[in-house]
Amino acid sequence: MKNLLSISTLSLVLLLSSNTQAETPQRNQKPQPAVNTTRTSETKETNTLPTAMMVLNVADIVEKVNPAVVNVQSPSPDGLSLGSGFFIDEKGLVITNFHVIREAVKGGGDIMVVTTDSSRYSASVKGYDEATDIALLEIKISDKKPLIARLGDSDKIRVGEWAIAVGSPYGLDHSVTLGIISAKSRGGLDGEYDDYLQTDAAINLGNSGGPLINTSGEVIGINTLIIAKGQGLGFAIPVNILKEIMPQLRDYGRVRRSHLAIDIIDISLGAIKGLDLPSGVKGVVVTKVERETPAARAGLRRDDVILSVNNSDISSVGQFNRFISRLVPGTQVEIRILREKKEFTIKAELIEKKEGEKEASDFRVIRP
Repeated sequence: MKNLLSISTLSLVLLLSSNTQAETPQRNQKPQPAVNTTRTSETKETNTLPTAMMVLNVADIVEKVNPAVVNVQSPSPDGLSLGSGFFIDEKGLVITNFHVIREAVKGGGDIMVVTTDSSRYSASVKGYDEATDIALLEIKISDKKPLIARLGDSDKIRVGEWAIAVGSPYGLDHSVTLGIISAKSRGGLDGEYDDYLQTDAAINLGNSGGPLINTSGEVIGINTLIIAKGQGLGFAIPVNILKEIMPQLRDYGRVRRSHLAIDIIDISLGAIKGLDLPSGVKGVVVTKVERETPAARAGLRRDDVILSVNNSDISSVGQFNRFISRLVPGTQVEIRILREKKEFTIKAELIEKKEGEKEASDFRVIRP
C-alpha cells in the first residue's frame, strides 16, 4: 500500500444516447425510369444519433462535498490514530469508524475533529456500534454551521457505477480517489453483520470513516477496511446501515439487537461439509445451538437448514443476522427449516444480544 492515488481534478466524458435530430446524407439510389423520377417536393430523412455529450466533472462533485469531510484524530498505543469522518447534522454530529476512536472509548483520551479550514474541535462520543464499526461524534460549533454531507441510497447503487472516496490517508488531508463499485453485499470478511460495498477506489490508512460518494455527491458508504496484500480491494459500510441504526445511536448511544444464540454458515460451505442438500436450495446451515436458549427449546438442531424467517427467504449469513437483529427482543419468529430433506416450521423467541467481540474472519483484513 505504498502507492497512493490522489485525484484533485478529473473529467470523464460519457457518451449518452440523445433525441437530438441530425441530418444524414442520402444513400445512392439505383437509376429509375424517367417516368418515375419526377418528385413534387424534396424531403430529408433524419435519424436519431448518439451525438449529445455530457461532461462528468469529478472536481466539481468533490468541491461540493469536501467541506463536509473532516480529519479525526484519536489516541492510540502507537501515539495517534488518524481517520476521517463527515458531518451529518448542522449541530455538529460527525460520523466516523468506531475503530478510529476505540482507544479513546476504552482507555480515555481526547478526540479531535479537524475541518477543511484547519479549525480544531474537541469531540465527545455520542454513540457507537462496535458490531458495524460506526461511531457518532459531537462537536460544538458556535461560529458557523458546517456543510452537511447528503446521504444517498446504497440499495440503489449498481455494480460498475463510479465511486469516489474522500479522506485523509496517511495524514494527507482531503485526498480523493476514484474507482467503481466492484461488488455489493460482501460478507464473511470481518463480522456477523457484514454487507459491504466493494470498491477499487484506493483506500489507505487514514481513510477509515470517510465517505464513499456517488456521482451525485451523495454518501453511499463509509470507508472501513481493506484486505491485506490485496490491490483494489476496499470495502465500505453501506450508508443504509447507518440510516438504520442512527436513531438508536443518537438517542441511546448504543444499538439494541436480537439474536437466536446459534452459529450458522452459508449454504455453500454447508455443501462443502458434506451435507446431502437438494440442488438449488437456498438458506443457511446451523452449526451450533447453545444450550438452554429459546432456539434449543424450540427444537432447532445442528445441520438444520434455515430457509425462511417470518416468510422472508434467507440467502446468506449476513442477511439472516441483520434480519433477526432488527426485531425487538422477546419477539416470537416462525422459522422454516429443512431437516433430512423434509421441511418443518418451528417457532422461537428472540433474546437480546450482549455486546462482545466479533467472530474471527477467514480473511486478514486491515482497518485503515
